[in-house]
Amino acid sequence: MLKPAENRLNYSELLTPPSGYEVEFAIGTTYALDLEALVGVPLALSLSEEMDQTFQYDPIYVLEGLRRSANKFAIFCEAGQIKIPQNQNSIFAMMEDSVFEVALENNRSFHPKVWLIKYQNSNNEVLYRLLVLTRNLTFDRSWDIAIALEGKRTDNKTYKNKPLADFFQYLVDFTRENEKRRQIKSIISELDYIQFDPANKYIPEFDFCPLGITGYGKAETGIFEKYHQLIVISPFISESTISELNELELSNAKKVLITRKTELQKLTESMLSHFEVFTLKDSVIDGESAISGDINEDEITELQDIHAKLYARTKYNQHHIYIGSANSSRNAFHGNVEFLIKLKYKKHGFRITDLLEDMFGDEENPFERIEDIPEQEEVESDLADLLQKGIKQLCRTQSGAFVVKDDDDYSLNVTFEDIPEGCDFLIGPLLSTKELPLQKETSFEKLSLLELGNFYKIAAVKDGEKVQRVIKIKTDGIPEEREKEVFRSIIKDSHTFLKYVAFLLSDDFLLSVLENLEQKNSGSGNWGMDTGDYPALYENMLKTASRSPEKLEDVENIINIIENEDIIPTEFQHLYETFIQAAKEVKK
Repeated sequence: MLKPAENRLNYSELLTPPSGYEVEFAIGTTYALDLEALVGVPLALSLSEEMDQTFQYDPIYVLEGLRRSANKFAIFCEAGQIKIPQNQNSIFAMMEDSVFEVALENNRSFHPKVWLIKYQNSNNEVLYRLLVLTRNLTFDRSWDIAIALEGKRTDNKTYKNKPLADFFQYLVDFTRENEKRRQIKSIISELDYIQFDPANKYIPEFDFCPLGITGYGKAETGIFEKYHQLIVISPFISESTISELNELELSNAKKVLITRKTELQKLTESMLSHFEVFTLKDSVIDGESAISGDINEDEITELQDIHAKLYARTKYNQHHIYIGSANSSRNAFHGNVEFLIKLKYKKHGFRITDLLEDMFGDEENPFERIEDIPEQEEVESDLADLLQKGIKQLCRTQSGAFVVKDDDDYSLNVTFEDIPEGCDFLIGPLLSTKELPLQKETSFEKLSLLELGNFYKIAAVKDGEKVQRVIKIKTDGIPEEREKEVFRSIIKDSHTFLKYVAFLLSDDFLLSVLENLEQKNSGSGNWGMDTGDYPALYENMLKTASRSPEKLEDVENIINIIENEDIIPTEFQHLYETFIQAAKEVKK
């Protein structure tokens, strides 16, 4: 059931529509968010392709993915946990209205990792896919678990989805964009009639277990009940939570804990005698090449560790497995917002320990048994943690910003009701190089249209150390032209414009990108209306006019956005108008 060496899931593939379906709307949640990883979401939702290296090498591919689906998804994350991108890119501006930060009043964390996606085909048949993950929307390479359920609408009302509906209803208050709020409410209203299927005959029952929202807490999960066998996989732990689980054992209970080496100091020698404790071997943590064998020696490998959260428990012959976001920690079950799915597993002869056999493998076991708690190393106070908490507090302070037009440029005023003490802060617009010390009122001058937005870089600084994050501040007065400016920053010459048109008219988006890359790598990428590619473009438009005239509307949208004669060749404009007339004749 859990075989890391054989069963690997791709995040993009989990989001990609089934054959014949298109995405109507998708709701996602994560604790940490990487904007560069987020770019892969619209590619999967709208173009059915994973990001791979496209973002770096072919921005028009990403631009089209965002144009098609930026209004079709909403992602919720912990306030203060958006990673600073390695490279600035104006494309990030197109995702601002899809990102919503959640700042809990009790200073706990918003920690669930869930996707609910609604697809629809040409026959108006609806398909829902629910993903419950332990993975954040980042490029982290740690070991995680995901489960997918698909469901269709029926005439029979079900109450099984009520916890799921209540969880998404909780998110509505954080949705500060009217159309997306409407979409989320519409999906919630349909959940009463959606029957999800885990597609596994050995899982006859399942339940949704949100945590930290009204009406749902640790008691409702059933995790903290008596058991005969228990397996806990948790990267982060609390001594009190592990002790509580330990005390719930029945006679001769087998208990296994899989965690990180860095968490072992939270255990006592007594706990170590009650639990079989395992961690990943150093050779695995140091890089994937240690076990996969498919990474070149000159490649930089990333550290990885356990990040999965799983609880498997047996009482008599009842087996239940929980997968989701909740660590075996006090915060997870006392204040954080989390999400778990509870699976009843029923198979003749099955034992919970079979999961361990699958994970440990028949040959090389990636885990090692911990016999003694290592000596605690003396560490200074975690300054980075202090700075992160400063950003978290700042995100819970009332803020706002507004833009004023100044002749040919813009000024920006950012306000905070209060600034936390204990460290200094720097702030600047995400798409600008400007950065100023944060005050209750901070003003920027001489900004370009492209530098404006709702995303801001924030840095907490103390004793020479700095922690940086992206935060979202509602910014009034951003001109409507800003989105057009994003397009113009990428489609800035006739060469790029014609590539975009060829891309829009292609039958296979990914193939079109690969052809462009091949042309670029071969040195033959500078093509235009006066080159040999003109007949190819003519042929593509002819096919489009006769077979898929609706694609010409996409071309028209781009023409209206660019509105620049220096970028849109006159010859192309004449050609386009000719084919528009031809398409109208086809419709007749």
